Parts: sequence; C-alpha cells; structure tokens
Amino acid sequence: MIKKVFFINIFLVIFLVLLLELIFNIFKLSGLMGIERGLIYKKGDTFFLNTNEKGEIFDEIVFTDNFGFRAPKENFQYNSKENIFILGDSVAFGNGVKEENTFIGLLRKSIKNKNLLNSSVPGYQIKNQVENIEIMKKFENIEKIIYFFTLNDVYGSSNIKGLKKERTEPPKSNEGSFFLKNFQILKSINYNLRNKSYLYMYIKGISTDPSKRWFQNLYKHYEESSLDQTSEQLKKIRNFSKNINSDFLIVILPYEFQIRKCSDAILLPQNQIQNILNQLNIKYLDLTQNFCELNNSKKYFYKFDPMHLSKKGHKFVYDILKDEINF
Repeated sequence: MIKKVFFINIFLVIFLVLLLELIFNIFKLSGLMGIERGLIYKKGDTFFLNTNEKGEIFDEIVFTDNFGFRAPKENFQYNSKENIFILGDSVAFGNGVKEENTFIGLLRKSIKNKNLLNSSVPGYQIKNQVENIEIMKKFENIEKIIYFFTLNDVYGSSNIKGLKKERTEPPKSNEGSFFLKNFQILKSINYNLRNKSYLYMYIKGISTDPSKRWFQNLYKHYEESSLDQTSEQLKKIRNFSKNINSDFLIVILPYEFQIRKCSDAILLPQNQIQNILNQLNIKYLDLTQNFCELNNSKKYFYKFDPMHLSKKGHKFVYDILKDEINF
C-alpha cells in the first residue's frame, strides 16, 4: 500500500511539472536562453557565425547570409551599392526576437536604398569589433559604421585592479576531482534546461533576479578597472572609419537593472564610456535616459534578462534611431 501511494505521488509530481511546463510554454511566461552550437565556429582566438546557416538562438529561428551576418530569411541578397555596417553583440543581433522585429530589421524595412550589414555576434566584445575591421575592408562604399555598445563589451579589454581571481586551475585532491566532475554535470544540466525549460527559467528568474546579479558584477568591473585598452580599441575603429571616409557613431544601450532607479551612481558605466568617447571625439547616442523615462521598463527587455531587448524594446529603440540618425 505504501509503495503504491509513493508511486502515485511520484506520478502526480511529474504530471504537475509537465503541465506547468506546458502552460509556461504556451503563455511564454519566461524565455529560453540557449544558442545552437552549430551556428558558431571558432577561428584562432575569435569566433564567427557560419555562413548561409539556419539555427536557433533564444528560442527563435535565425538565418545568416553569405558573410555570416544575421539576415531576414534564407538566401538573402543585398541589392544596393551603399552600405551601413553594424557592429554589436547579442543585443544588436536581436537574441530572442524575429529579425523583422529587431531594430535592425525595422531599419532595414524603412531604408530600402542601402544595405544594412549586421555583423553583430552573440558574445562579441570590443576586441572582436576591432577584428571586424578586416571584414569591413572587404566592402566598398561603407557610408556609416554604427556600433551598438552594450556595457559588458568592455570585458576582455580592461585592466583589472584588485578583483578577486576565480579558481581556474583544477583541484589536485580526489575531493577536488569529485567537485569538478559534479560541477561539470550541474553545468551541463543548467545548459540544457536553459535551452528547453520555460518553467526552469521562470523559477530561476524570480528566485535569483539575474538582472540585478549581472549588473552588480558589471558595476564592480567599472569601479575597479582601467578602461585604457577600451579607449585604444575604440580609437582603432574611429581611425579606420576616418580612413574610408565613413561616419562612425556609437549607440549606448543600458542594462535593465539600471532603469529601475536611474540614479547618478548607477549610471557610472555610461559616464565613463561617455568620457572616453568625448576624449576621442567620437559621436555617440546614449539611449539610457530614453529608457529611464519609461513606465514598466521590464516589458522592454527579454524576460528575466539583464540587457537583451524584447520586441517592444526593439521597436522603442528603432523609433529613436529613425528620428535621431540621418540615414
């Protein structure tokens, strides 16, 4: 009898979990955050999107063109001799949003006489944008270079002062090996659940507040780092744009957690980046204050995400860009 009750309870728990997963999937109460591994390949110390590929990123089907840039559809062809070159990471790529609903896709539909070459790649930092100079050299008539700058782009291009180093060497004892083995198992489970379970992402989102956690780590980076290398790398892109007579503009995008308060202290990262851009005489458009004026700003970001925009957020950015930038 006890055994029967036990199995009935197990069945009910499994049924309840599956039912909740179905409900969360249907109503999209959270968002998946997986990236299909076949989309990205590594070459040397950097990585690229495969050309003419179809895959899935953040639960959304994406396409790439002949150059490995995000495209609206398969076999997409450009039809103009004038180009606008887009630099960026996963935010400008448009993780989790259909291409036609991203701010790049919306611009593409409204600017029909110029090609929008979206070279943004999830995970890219400033150093990768400098490497993109070699790709830009292959194109003629680049009228504008627009770099959509996310605050974590400085990772890998700053000198850390006093930050605690995470343990990177494997432990030497048997206990350490056991820890490493189990850590890898947990990491694999987390990766697969991020890819497949809306319920898991919802529970993780409401219990850990990823936006707050990610921003706090980022804030320490700006507090305790020198951005000299960031300045040098931005200077390289600026100089290249001058050499090809192309306008260079940086669009600064905020983190979701910042928009909850918008105090002077919390906007330290933007202030530091603005100081660098002013010193380098680089034109920029900081959208942080535009976001600060919004009500219920969370709707403008991907669910439980620190910086990626929702469909509504992309439309908001597009409306600003079409008014502020002369295309």
